[in-house]
Amino acid sequence: MANTTKKEMAIAIVGSSMDKLKIASELFLFVLMVGLILVLGVNIVLRYFFNNPIAWSNTVSRYAYIFIVLVGSGVSYIEGGHAQIEFIYDRASNRLKSIFDLGHCTIMIGVTLILIVMGLRHSISMWSVHTPIIPWFSVGIVYLSIPLCALLILLFLIKKILEL
Repeated sequence: MANTTKKEMAIAIVGSSMDKLKIASELFLFVLMVGLILVLGVNIVLRYFFNNPIAWSNTVSRYAYIFIVLVGSGVSYIEGGHAQIEFIYDRASNRLKSIFDLGHCTIMIGVTLILIVMGLRHSISMWSVHTPIIPWFSVGIVYLSIPLCALLILLFLIKKILEL
């Protein structure tokens, strides 16, 4: 009985933390989207009316879009938006669903660990590279989006395994 209570408390704490992380990720995505819209909108106005576009807008937009896609995919994964063969899964027994879920989580934990390690290595190796248009901005920051997305998914997988 005490173990069940501890397990339930652990699941509640992890669940609460994941909810906060999801909200923070969604807020981050919102800020990036608003920034992207503003930068591109101002750039269009400056280009069309004044023939003087913002030189760095395409670079910043591209990098923001990379973060939007990768962090957005992590949020989508948390919400259950990942691919799954529902035809088979829905017809399976609860025990078989648990086996499918455990297998899926195990494989995905392996994939996310590889993405975290390799993404961090690549980010570190690219940290000294700077874009010509924004000389103070490290390209390593852009590559940091890969391990961050993988970490977000890994944390969700840990929560899902605790719930099994």
